[in-house]
Amino acid sequence: MKSAVKDLIDISTYAGNRVDYTQGGGGNTSVKDFGAGLMLIKASGYKLKDIDEKTAYVAVDLGKIKGYYGSVDLSVEKDYEKESGQIAKDSVVALPGMPALRPSVEVGFHAILKKYVVHTHSVYANILTCSLEGEKIAEEIFKEKDYGFIFLPYINPGFSLTLAMMSAIEKYEKNTGKFPEVIFMKNHGLVVTGDDKERVKAVNTDVNETIRKRFGLKDDFKSVSLKEENGGFVSETPIIAEYLKKNELSLATLNAKPLYPDQLVYLNNLLINTPDKMAVSGGKVKYNAELPQATTLEETLAAYIFVLSAVEKNGLRLSTMNEKEVDFINNWEAEKYRRSVK
Repeated sequence: MKSAVKDLIDISTYAGNRVDYTQGGGGNTSVKDFGAGLMLIKASGYKLKDIDEKTAYVAVDLGKIKGYYGSVDLSVEKDYEKESGQIAKDSVVALPGMPALRPSVEVGFHAILKKYVVHTHSVYANILTCSLEGEKIAEEIFKEKDYGFIFLPYINPGFSLTLAMMSAIEKYEKNTGKFPEVIFMKNHGLVVTGDDKERVKAVNTDVNETIRKRFGLKDDFKSVSLKEENGGFVSETPIIAEYLKKNELSLATLNAKPLYPDQLVYLNNLLINTPDKMAVSGGKVKYNAELPQATTLEETLAAYIFVLSAVEKNGLRLSTMNEKEVDFINNWEAEKYRRSVK
């Protein structure tokens, strides 16, 4: 177990310390300890960079989760999201000295993948997942790589996404004879998985660098900048300042172009329920919040603008979430919980 914890911290630090890979509480990682029959996974609502020996992760009964998804009977009418969520909660195994936390909402798909899983909301990968041409470009730039990939359409996170991923992997394995190491999820993000930790990190880096170079993007989106001002924090991140010189930013503009769940969870929802937390005026963004929340908002906003701008500047057609998909995220109990974790 100590080895698994060490590995989880390693891959979480790798992905969590780069804001171009993960923003705020987005993304998740996991490591399986097959001998113990457990999977260690990031706790819902926490940041990847928060994970250490005693914080921000939980252990779950791997067999219980895999067994559920392997035997679910869809012919029976029931609320599978609620049922699968309860299975996830019931699968938590208490560890000595660890607080009682809740596993990531993506615990289902983590369970069906290889030993190591790194799921990020990479701004580079999301140029592909948030454009109509993304899958075609992926086929072009990754065809010579030694890792296989699949490109999933947008599917509601949680139960439905796990089943869809299982089906797509099974089909890929049947056609190629190997397990896909890379999974693109439309309007969501990137997953890299494998049984070798260093290989997973290397593949994740290569995927992002390949996309970045394809679009000629500068490798400078690795941090955000905030300045304390009058009890709050003001944005000093260049990409946000440049965007606001030419574009309006409001709830209406965000609602018009919903790109992925984290935008809805952290930005749109905030402006609907606590509009005083974020003020945009005179080409400036101010967050009337404590530093942790202000940082999450700034990272999420910068990533959203980066992806939106890159898609449009490269002449691609934007792919957005539809009304039904937006409504699911806004009303999903698991996402309401994630928003509530400070």
